[in-house]
Amino acid sequence: MRIATATALTASGLAVGRLWAGYRRQHDAPTGYHAPPLYLEGLDSVPLVGYVSRILDFVVRPVAMIDRALRRHGEVVSIRVPGRYDFIFLNSAKAYSTVLSLPAEHGSAGPILGLVPTVGLWFPRRSHDHDTLESLVLAGKKILAGLLTPDRAAQVTAMIGPVLDTHQQEWPVVADLSERLVPAVYEIAGRFFAGDAFWDRFGEELVPLLRTIADGIDVPRATVATTPLHRMLPEYRANGELVRVIDRCIREMPDSPLVETIREAGTDERDVRWMLMYILWNAVTYPGSYTLWTLVDILSDPRVHHSVHNSPDRGEYLGWCLWETIRLNPVSTLARWLKKPLTYTASDGTHYYLAADNVVGVFPAMLNKDPDRWPEPELYRPERFGDSPSPRTSLFGTGPFGCIAGEFSRLLISGVCDHLLTQNSLELVGPVPERRCRVHLTYPSGPVFVRVTAAQNDHIVGTGPACHR
Repeated sequence: MRIATATALTASGLAVGRLWAGYRRQHDAPTGYHAPPLYLEGLDSVPLVGYVSRILDFVVRPVAMIDRALRRHGEVVSIRVPGRYDFIFLNSAKAYSTVLSLPAEHGSAGPILGLVPTVGLWFPRRSHDHDTLESLVLAGKKILAGLLTPDRAAQVTAMIGPVLDTHQQEWPVVADLSERLVPAVYEIAGRFFAGDAFWDRFGEELVPLLRTIADGIDVPRATVATTPLHRMLPEYRANGELVRVIDRCIREMPDSPLVETIREAGTDERDVRWMLMYILWNAVTYPGSYTLWTLVDILSDPRVHHSVHNSPDRGEYLGWCLWETIRLNPVSTLARWLKKPLTYTASDGTHYYLAADNVVGVFPAMLNKDPDRWPEPELYRPERFGDSPSPRTSLFGTGPFGCIAGEFSRLLISGVCDHLLTQNSLELVGPVPERRCRVHLTYPSGPVFVRVTAAQNDHIVGTGPACHR
Protein backbone atom coordinates (compact mmCIF):
# COMPACT_ATOMS: atom_id res chain seq x y z
CA MET A 1 0.00 0.00 0.00
CA ARG A 2 2.81 2.35 0.94
CA ILE A 3 4.59 1.64 -2.32
CA ALA A 4 1.40 2.27 -4.31
CA THR A 5 0.76 5.53 -2.45
CA ALA A 6 4.32 6.67 -2.97
CA THR A 7 4.12 5.78 -6.65
CA ALA A 8 0.86 7.69 -7.05
CA LEU A 9 2.28 10.73 -5.28
CA THR A 10 5.41 10.61 -7.39
CA ALA A 11 3.38 10.36 -10.61
CA SER A 12 1.16 13.22 -9.50
CA GLY A 13 4.18 15.30 -8.66
CA LEU A 14 5.75 14.62 -12.02
CA ALA A 15 2.50 15.48 -13.80
CA VAL A 16 2.20 18.75 -11.90
CA GLY A 17 5.85 19.47 -12.63
CA ARG A 18 5.36 18.90 -16.37
CA LEU A 19 2.22 21.03 -16.33
CA TRP A 20 4.00 23.84 -14.52
CA ALA A 21 7.04 23.61 -16.80
CA GLY A 22 4.73 23.89 -19.79
CA TYR A 23 3.02 26.88 -18.25
CA ARG A 24 6.38 28.66 -17.87
CA ARG A 25 7.72 27.62 -21.29
CA GLN A 26 7.90 30.28 -23.98
CA HIS A 27 6.63 29.62 -27.49
CA ASP A 28 9.14 28.53 -30.11
CA ALA A 29 10.37 31.26 -32.44
CA PRO A 30 12.16 31.00 -35.82
CA THR A 31 15.84 31.75 -36.06
CA GLY A 32 16.48 35.45 -35.70
CA TYR A 33 13.32 36.06 -33.66
CA HIS A 34 12.51 36.04 -29.96
CA ALA A 35 9.36 34.88 -28.23
CA PRO A 36 7.74 37.62 -26.12
CA PRO A 37 8.98 37.43 -22.51
CA LEU A 38 6.51 35.85 -20.10
CA TYR A 39 5.36 37.91 -17.14
CA LEU A 40 5.72 35.76 -14.02
CA GLU A 41 6.34 37.62 -10.80
CA GLY A 42 5.44 37.25 -7.15
CA LEU A 43 2.82 34.59 -6.49
CA ASP A 44 2.44 34.08 -10.26
CA SER A 45 5.79 32.26 -10.26
CA VAL A 46 4.90 29.81 -7.46
CA PRO A 47 3.83 26.35 -8.71
CA LEU A 48 0.06 25.80 -8.54
CA VAL A 49 -0.43 28.97 -6.48
CA GLY A 50 0.57 30.87 -9.61
CA TYR A 51 -2.45 29.52 -11.49
CA VAL A 52 -4.83 30.85 -8.84
CA SER A 53 -2.96 34.15 -8.56
CA ARG A 54 -3.03 34.73 -12.31
CA ILE A 55 -6.74 33.91 -12.60
CA LEU A 56 -7.51 36.32 -9.76
CA ASP A 57 -5.47 39.02 -11.48
CA PHE A 58 -7.46 38.58 -14.68
CA VAL A 59 -10.77 38.65 -12.85
CA VAL A 60 -10.21 41.29 -10.15
CA ARG A 61 -7.36 43.56 -11.24
CA PRO A 62 -6.60 43.06 -14.96
CA VAL A 63 -5.66 46.67 -15.67
CA ALA A 64 -3.23 46.82 -12.75
CA MET A 65 -1.70 43.50 -13.84
CA ILE A 66 -1.15 44.70 -17.41
CA ASP A 67 0.34 47.94 -16.12
CA ARG A 68 2.79 46.04 -13.88
CA ALA A 69 3.76 43.67 -16.69
CA LEU A 70 4.51 46.44 -19.18
CA ARG A 71 6.46 48.47 -16.64
CA ARG A 72 8.51 45.38 -15.80
CA HIS A 73 9.26 44.22 -19.37
CA GLY A 74 8.89 47.39 -21.42
CA GLU A 75 7.62 47.32 -24.97
CA VAL A 76 6.71 43.63 -25.33
CA VAL A 77 5.33 41.23 -22.74
CA SER A 78 3.23 38.07 -22.75
CA ILE A 79 0.68 37.40 -20.00
CA ARG A 80 -0.34 33.75 -20.04
CA VAL A 81 -3.98 32.89 -19.45
CA PRO A 82 -3.89 29.53 -17.62
CA GLY A 83 -4.94 26.71 -19.91
CA ARG A 84 -6.01 28.98 -22.77
CA TYR A 85 -3.65 31.33 -24.65
CA ASP A 86 -1.10 34.11 -24.27
CA PHE A 87 -2.22 37.73 -24.12
CA ILE A 88 0.70 39.56 -25.74
CA PHE A 89 0.87 43.31 -25.17
CA LEU A 90 2.84 45.72 -27.33
CA ASN A 91 3.44 49.17 -25.91
CA SER A 92 4.43 51.89 -28.38
CA ALA A 93 2.86 54.21 -30.94
CA LYS A 94 4.14 51.89 -33.67
CA ALA A 95 2.56 48.90 -31.92
CA TYR A 96 -0.76 50.73 -31.62
CA SER A 97 -0.87 51.28 -35.36
CA THR A 98 0.39 47.76 -36.12
CA VAL A 99 -2.24 45.96 -34.03
CA LEU A 100 -5.24 48.08 -34.94
CA SER A 101 -4.41 48.09 -38.64
CA LEU A 102 -4.31 44.31 -38.93
CA PRO A 103 -6.84 43.13 -41.53
CA ALA A 104 -9.65 40.99 -40.15
CA GLU A 105 -8.26 37.88 -41.83
CA HIS A 106 -5.04 38.29 -39.79
CA GLY A 107 -6.14 39.93 -36.53
CA SER A 108 -9.69 38.85 -35.76
CA ALA A 109 -12.06 40.51 -33.31
CA GLY A 110 -14.62 37.71 -33.37
CA PRO A 111 -13.19 35.61 -30.51
CA ILE A 112 -12.73 38.78 -28.42
CA LEU A 113 -16.24 40.09 -29.01
CA GLY A 114 -17.59 36.61 -28.43
CA LEU A 115 -16.83 37.08 -24.72
CA VAL A 116 -18.77 40.35 -24.43
CA PRO A 117 -22.17 39.91 -22.75
CA THR A 118 -25.16 40.51 -25.06
CA VAL A 119 -23.12 41.45 -28.16
CA GLY A 120 -21.24 38.14 -28.26
CA LEU A 121 -23.05 36.10 -25.63
CA TRP A 122 -26.74 35.54 -25.05
CA PHE A 123 -28.38 37.66 -27.77
CA PRO A 124 -29.76 35.31 -30.47
CA ARG A 125 -28.32 35.28 -33.97
CA ARG A 126 -28.37 32.73 -36.78
CA SER A 127 -24.97 31.27 -35.84
CA HIS A 128 -22.87 31.67 -32.72
CA ASP A 129 -19.46 30.98 -34.27
CA HIS A 130 -16.83 33.72 -34.11
CA ASP A 131 -16.53 34.23 -37.85
CA THR A 132 -20.23 34.97 -38.19
CA LEU A 133 -20.07 37.38 -35.26
CA GLU A 134 -17.15 39.19 -36.82
CA SER A 135 -18.96 39.45 -40.15
CA LEU A 136 -21.98 40.91 -38.40
CA VAL A 137 -19.85 43.47 -36.56
CA LEU A 138 -18.16 44.60 -39.77
CA ALA A 139 -21.55 44.84 -41.49
CA GLY A 140 -22.88 46.80 -38.53
CA LYS A 141 -20.04 49.29 -38.79
CA LYS A 142 -20.89 49.86 -42.44
CA ILE A 143 -24.51 50.54 -41.52
CA LEU A 144 -23.42 52.93 -38.78
CA ALA A 145 -21.07 54.70 -41.17
CA GLY A 146 -23.96 55.25 -43.57
CA LEU A 147 -25.96 56.81 -40.74
CA LEU A 148 -23.06 59.05 -39.70
CA THR A 149 -22.26 61.01 -42.85
CA PRO A 150 -21.11 64.56 -41.99
CA ASP A 151 -24.38 66.17 -43.07
CA ARG A 152 -26.51 63.71 -41.16
CA ALA A 153 -24.31 63.71 -38.04
CA ALA A 154 -24.67 67.50 -37.84
CA GLN A 155 -28.43 67.05 -37.38
CA VAL A 156 -27.91 65.79 -33.82
CA THR A 157 -27.16 69.35 -32.67
CA ALA A 158 -30.77 70.46 -33.12
CA MET A 159 -32.04 67.49 -31.10
CA ILE A 160 -30.06 68.26 -27.94
CA GLY A 161 -31.95 71.23 -26.48
CA PRO A 162 -35.51 69.87 -26.68
CA VAL A 163 -34.59 66.51 -25.11
CA LEU A 164 -32.47 68.02 -22.33
CA ASP A 165 -35.06 70.66 -21.48
CA THR A 166 -37.76 68.00 -21.17
CA HIS A 167 -35.59 65.85 -18.91
CA GLN A 168 -34.47 68.77 -16.75
CA GLN A 169 -38.05 69.59 -15.86
CA GLU A 170 -37.93 66.49 -13.64
CA TRP A 171 -34.45 67.02 -12.18
CA PRO A 172 -34.32 67.81 -8.45
CA VAL A 173 -32.16 70.68 -7.20
CA VAL A 174 -29.45 68.15 -6.34
CA ALA A 175 -29.41 65.60 -9.15
CA ASP A 176 -27.44 62.39 -9.62
CA LEU A 177 -25.89 62.77 -13.08
CA SER A 178 -25.46 59.02 -13.46
CA GLU A 179 -29.23 58.58 -13.12
CA ARG A 180 -30.44 61.82 -14.74
CA LEU A 181 -27.95 62.80 -17.43
CA VAL A 182 -27.15 59.38 -18.88
CA PRO A 183 -30.79 58.55 -19.85
CA ALA A 184 -31.10 61.95 -21.53
CA VAL A 185 -28.02 61.25 -23.65
CA TYR A 186 -29.37 57.79 -24.47
CA GLU A 187 -32.57 59.39 -25.71
CA ILE A 188 -30.81 61.95 -27.92
CA ALA A 189 -28.64 59.29 -29.54
CA GLY A 190 -31.54 56.85 -29.75
CA ARG A 191 -33.76 59.36 -31.52
CA PHE A 192 -30.94 60.24 -33.91
CA PHE A 193 -30.40 56.65 -35.02
CA ALA A 194 -33.89 55.17 -34.71
CA GLY A 195 -36.15 58.17 -35.32
CA ASP A 196 -38.75 59.93 -33.18
CA ALA A 197 -41.64 57.56 -33.91
CA PHE A 198 -39.56 54.52 -32.93
CA TRP A 199 -38.23 56.16 -29.76
CA ASP A 200 -41.62 57.53 -28.71
CA ARG A 201 -42.93 53.98 -28.81
CA PHE A 202 -40.06 51.96 -27.36
CA GLY A 203 -37.49 54.34 -25.87
CA GLU A 204 -38.84 54.27 -22.33
CA GLU A 205 -38.41 50.49 -22.27
CA LEU A 206 -35.05 50.43 -24.05
CA VAL A 207 -33.14 52.94 -21.89
CA PRO A 208 -33.02 50.99 -18.58
CA LEU A 209 -32.29 47.72 -20.38
CA LEU A 210 -29.40 49.15 -22.40
CA ARG A 211 -28.01 50.92 -19.33
CA THR A 212 -28.12 47.73 -17.24
CA ILE A 213 -26.31 45.81 -20.00
CA ALA A 214 -23.68 48.54 -20.46
CA ASP A 215 -23.13 48.75 -16.71
CA GLY A 216 -22.23 45.06 -16.65
CA ILE A 217 -19.36 45.22 -19.13
CA ASP A 218 -16.34 44.62 -16.91
CA VAL A 219 -13.89 41.77 -16.53
CA PRO A 220 -15.26 40.10 -13.37
CA ARG A 221 -18.84 40.14 -14.63
CA ALA A 222 -17.80 39.08 -18.13
CA THR A 223 -16.00 36.14 -16.53
CA VAL A 224 -19.10 35.13 -14.58
CA ALA A 225 -21.09 35.54 -17.81
CA THR A 226 -19.29 32.54 -19.31
CA THR A 227 -20.26 30.26 -16.38
CA PRO A 228 -23.61 28.75 -15.30
CA LEU A 229 -23.83 31.58 -12.74
CA HIS A 230 -24.60 34.03 -15.55
CA ARG A 231 -28.31 33.57 -14.89
CA MET A 232 -27.88 35.50 -11.65
CA LEU A 233 -26.58 38.62 -13.39
CA PRO A 234 -28.97 41.56 -13.85
CA GLU A 235 -27.54 42.18 -17.31
CA TYR A 236 -28.52 38.65 -18.34
CA ARG A 237 -32.10 39.29 -17.29
CA ALA A 238 -32.01 42.66 -19.08
CA ASN A 239 -30.71 40.90 -22.18
CA GLY A 240 -33.71 38.56 -22.20
CA GLU A 241 -36.11 41.47 -21.89
CA LEU A 242 -34.22 43.39 -24.60
CA VAL A 243 -34.74 40.45 -26.98
CA ARG A 244 -38.47 40.60 -26.34
CA VAL A 245 -38.66 44.39 -26.79
CA ILE A 246 -36.66 44.33 -30.03
CA ASP A 247 -38.82 41.50 -31.39
CA ARG A 248 -41.80 43.75 -30.74
CA CYS A 249 -40.04 46.67 -32.44
CA ILE A 250 -39.59 44.63 -35.62
CA ARG A 251 -43.05 43.11 -35.48
CA GLU A 252 -44.95 46.31 -34.70
CA MET A 253 -42.84 48.76 -36.74
CA PRO A 254 -41.47 46.78 -39.71
CA ASP A 255 -41.38 49.97 -41.78
CA SER A 256 -39.21 51.82 -39.25
CA PRO A 257 -36.43 53.62 -41.19
CA LEU A 258 -33.73 51.93 -39.08
CA VAL A 259 -35.19 48.45 -39.58
CA GLU A 260 -35.52 49.13 -43.31
CA THR A 261 -31.89 50.35 -43.44
CA ILE A 262 -30.74 47.14 -41.77
CA ARG A 263 -32.64 45.01 -44.27
CA GLU A 264 -31.50 47.09 -47.25
CA ALA A 265 -27.89 46.43 -46.17
CA GLY A 266 -28.45 42.74 -46.96
CA THR A 267 -28.71 41.52 -43.38
CA ASP A 268 -29.95 37.96 -43.09
CA GLU A 269 -33.51 38.05 -41.74
CA ARG A 270 -32.43 35.86 -38.82
CA ASP A 271 -29.90 38.54 -37.80
CA VAL A 272 -32.07 41.64 -38.17
CA ARG A 273 -32.87 41.77 -34.45
CA TRP A 274 -29.19 41.27 -33.52
CA MET A 275 -28.22 44.13 -35.85
CA LEU A 276 -30.88 46.41 -34.39
CA MET A 277 -29.55 45.66 -30.91
CA TYR A 278 -25.95 46.25 -32.03
CA ILE A 279 -26.68 49.66 -33.55
CA LEU A 280 -28.65 50.82 -30.50
CA TRP A 281 -25.98 49.44 -28.16
CA ASN A 282 -23.25 51.38 -29.96
CA ALA A 283 -25.42 54.47 -30.29
CA VAL A 284 -26.07 55.02 -26.60
CA THR A 285 -23.58 53.36 -24.28
CA TYR A 286 -20.36 55.14 -25.24
CA PRO A 287 -21.87 58.66 -25.46
CA GLY A 288 -23.66 58.09 -22.15
CA SER A 289 -20.45 57.33 -20.30
CA TYR A 290 -18.22 59.96 -21.88
CA THR A 291 -20.79 62.77 -21.65
CA LEU A 292 -21.06 62.22 -17.92
CA TRP A 293 -17.33 62.22 -17.31
CA THR A 294 -16.60 65.13 -19.65
CA LEU A 295 -19.07 67.28 -17.72
CA VAL A 296 -17.65 66.09 -14.39
CA ASP A 297 -14.11 66.91 -15.52
CA ILE A 298 -15.19 70.42 -16.50
CA LEU A 299 -16.99 71.02 -13.20
CA SER A 300 -14.08 69.59 -11.21
CA ASP A 301 -11.57 72.13 -12.51
CA PRO A 302 -12.41 75.84 -11.96
CA ARG A 303 -9.84 76.89 -14.56
CA VAL A 304 -11.33 74.65 -17.24
CA HIS A 305 -14.88 75.64 -16.26
CA HIS A 306 -13.94 79.31 -16.61
CA SER A 307 -12.26 78.64 -19.95
CA VAL A 308 -15.42 77.00 -21.28
CA HIS A 309 -17.46 80.14 -20.60
CA ASN A 310 -14.82 82.47 -21.99
CA SER A 311 -13.70 80.54 -25.04
CA PRO A 312 -14.20 82.36 -28.35
CA ASP A 313 -15.29 79.02 -29.82
CA ARG A 314 -17.04 77.13 -27.05
CA GLY A 315 -17.90 74.16 -29.27
CA GLU A 316 -14.29 73.65 -30.22
CA TYR A 317 -13.08 73.95 -26.63
CA LEU A 318 -15.70 71.51 -25.37
CA GLY A 319 -14.56 69.09 -28.08
CA TRP A 320 -11.06 69.37 -26.64
CA CYS A 321 -12.52 68.59 -23.20
CA LEU A 322 -14.11 65.42 -24.57
CA TRP A 323 -10.83 64.34 -26.14
CA GLU A 324 -8.96 64.99 -22.90
CA THR A 325 -11.51 62.97 -20.94
CA ILE A 326 -11.16 60.07 -23.40
CA ARG A 327 -7.36 60.33 -23.24
CA LEU A 328 -7.38 59.96 -19.46
CA ASN A 329 -10.13 57.33 -19.42
CA PRO A 330 -9.62 55.13 -22.48
CA VAL A 331 -10.88 51.62 -23.03
CA SER A 332 -8.67 49.31 -20.98
CA THR A 333 -7.39 47.19 -23.88
CA LEU A 334 -7.68 46.91 -27.64
CA ALA A 335 -7.03 43.36 -28.76
CA ARG A 336 -7.07 41.03 -31.76
CA TRP A 337 -6.99 37.25 -32.07
CA LEU A 338 -4.07 36.18 -34.27
CA LYS A 339 -5.24 33.86 -37.02
CA LYS A 340 -1.65 33.64 -38.23
CA PRO A 341 1.74 34.61 -36.76
CA LEU A 342 2.78 38.23 -36.43
CA THR A 343 6.33 39.57 -36.41
CA TYR A 344 7.17 42.80 -34.64
CA THR A 345 10.40 44.77 -34.35
CA ALA A 346 10.74 46.67 -31.10
CA SER A 347 12.34 50.10 -30.84
CA ASP A 348 15.61 48.51 -29.63
CA GLY A 349 15.81 46.41 -32.81
CA THR A 350 14.72 43.11 -31.25
CA HIS A 351 12.62 40.99 -33.60
CA TYR A 352 9.70 39.23 -31.94
CA TYR A 353 7.61 36.34 -33.21
CA LEU A 354 4.02 36.22 -32.00
CA ALA A 355 2.56 32.76 -32.57
CA ALA A 356 -0.90 32.24 -34.03
CA ASP A 357 -3.89 31.38 -31.82
CA ASN A 358 -2.89 33.94 -29.22
CA VAL A 359 -4.19 37.42 -28.49
CA VAL A 360 -2.21 40.57 -29.28
CA GLY A 361 -3.22 43.86 -27.75
CA VAL A 362 -2.28 47.40 -26.88
CA PHE A 363 -2.87 49.20 -23.60
CA PRO A 364 -4.10 52.74 -24.35
CA ALA A 365 -3.80 53.86 -20.72
CA MET A 366 0.01 53.78 -20.88
CA LEU A 367 0.24 55.19 -24.40
CA ASN A 368 -2.11 58.04 -23.50
CA LYS A 369 0.06 58.97 -20.51
CA ASP A 370 3.41 58.76 -22.26
CA PRO A 371 5.20 62.06 -21.44
CA ASP A 372 7.03 61.92 -24.78
CA ARG A 373 3.67 62.15 -26.55
CA TRP A 374 1.67 64.15 -24.02
CA PRO A 375 3.46 66.81 -21.93
CA GLU A 376 2.29 66.71 -18.31
CA PRO A 377 0.21 63.64 -19.10
CA GLU A 378 -1.50 63.38 -15.70
CA LEU A 379 -3.00 66.87 -15.94
CA TYR A 380 -6.43 67.57 -17.39
CA ARG A 381 -5.47 70.18 -19.97
CA PRO A 382 -7.85 70.42 -22.95
CA GLU A 383 -5.77 73.19 -24.50
CA ARG A 384 -3.16 70.63 -25.50
CA PHE A 385 -5.34 69.75 -28.50
CA GLY A 386 -5.16 73.29 -29.83
CA ASP A 387 -1.55 72.64 -30.81
CA SER A 388 -1.85 68.96 -31.70
CA PRO A 389 -2.98 67.20 -34.84
CA SER A 390 -6.30 65.40 -34.81
CA PRO A 391 -6.33 62.74 -32.06
CA ARG A 392 -8.53 60.52 -34.22
CA THR A 393 -6.13 57.56 -34.33
CA SER A 394 -4.86 57.66 -30.75
CA LEU A 395 -8.29 58.14 -29.13
CA PHE A 396 -10.69 56.37 -31.47
CA GLY A 397 -8.52 53.66 -32.99
CA THR A 398 -8.08 52.73 -36.60
CA GLY A 399 -8.38 49.73 -38.89
CA PRO A 400 -11.45 47.59 -39.63
CA PHE A 401 -12.68 47.63 -36.01
CA GLY A 402 -11.88 51.24 -35.12
CA CYS A 403 -14.55 53.62 -33.84
CA ILE A 404 -16.34 55.41 -36.68
CA ALA A 405 -18.39 57.79 -34.51
CA GLY A 406 -15.69 60.25 -33.46
CA GLU A 407 -17.24 63.35 -35.04
CA PHE A 408 -20.77 62.38 -34.05
CA SER A 409 -19.60 61.88 -30.46
CA ARG A 410 -17.90 65.27 -30.48
CA LEU A 411 -21.02 67.03 -31.73
CA LEU A 412 -23.32 65.21 -29.34
CA ILE A 413 -21.22 65.43 -26.18
CA SER A 414 -19.94 68.98 -26.66
CA GLY A 415 -23.49 70.05 -27.51
CA VAL A 416 -24.95 68.47 -24.36
CA CYS A 417 -22.29 70.06 -22.16
CA ASP A 418 -22.73 73.43 -23.86
CA HIS A 419 -26.50 73.41 -23.35
CA LEU A 420 -26.29 72.39 -19.69
CA LEU A 421 -23.56 74.89 -18.85
CA THR A 422 -25.33 77.71 -20.66
CA GLN A 423 -28.76 77.15 -19.13
CA ASN A 424 -27.65 76.28 -15.60
CA SER A 425 -25.21 76.92 -12.83
CA LEU A 426 -23.85 73.48 -11.97
CA GLU A 427 -21.83 72.65 -8.87
CA LEU A 428 -20.59 69.27 -7.77
CA VAL A 429 -21.87 68.24 -4.35
CA GLY A 430 -19.64 66.02 -2.27
CA PRO A 431 -16.76 63.87 -3.53
CA VAL A 432 -16.91 62.34 -6.98
CA PRO A 433 -16.92 58.53 -6.79
CA GLU A 434 -14.03 56.50 -8.08
CA ARG A 435 -14.10 55.67 -11.75
CA ARG A 436 -14.37 51.97 -12.48
CA CYS A 437 -12.09 51.03 -15.33
CA ARG A 438 -13.95 48.57 -17.52
CA VAL A 439 -13.22 46.62 -20.65
CA HIS A 440 -14.99 49.18 -22.85
CA LEU A 441 -16.45 51.87 -20.63
CA THR A 442 -15.87 53.79 -17.45
CA TYR A 443 -18.93 54.24 -15.26
CA PRO A 444 -19.09 55.72 -11.75
CA SER A 445 -19.00 53.45 -8.72
CA GLY A 446 -21.70 55.55 -7.04
CA PRO A 447 -23.89 58.64 -7.44
CA VAL A 448 -22.47 61.82 -8.99
CA PHE A 449 -24.39 64.62 -7.31
CA VAL A 450 -24.58 68.10 -8.78
CA ARG A 451 -26.51 71.16 -7.61
CA VAL A 452 -28.54 72.64 -10.48
CA THR A 453 -29.75 76.24 -10.43
CA ALA A 454 -30.74 78.65 -13.18
CA ALA A 455 -27.73 80.43 -14.71
CA GLN A 456 -27.26 84.00 -13.48
CA ASN A 457 -24.57 85.11 -15.90
CA ASP A 458 -22.30 83.87 -18.68
CA HIS A 459 -19.18 83.49 -16.54
CA ILE A 460 -19.93 80.84 -13.98
CA VAL A 461 -16.87 79.40 -12.33
CA GLY A 462 -17.01 75.87 -10.94
CA THR A 463 -16.29 75.44 -7.25
CA GLY A 464 -16.76 71.71 -6.89
CA PRO A 465 -14.18 69.38 -5.37
CA ALA A 466 -11.41 67.98 -7.50
CA CYS A 467 -12.28 64.75 -9.28
CA HIS A 468 -10.64 61.56 -8.00
CA ARG A 469 -8.60 59.85 -10.69
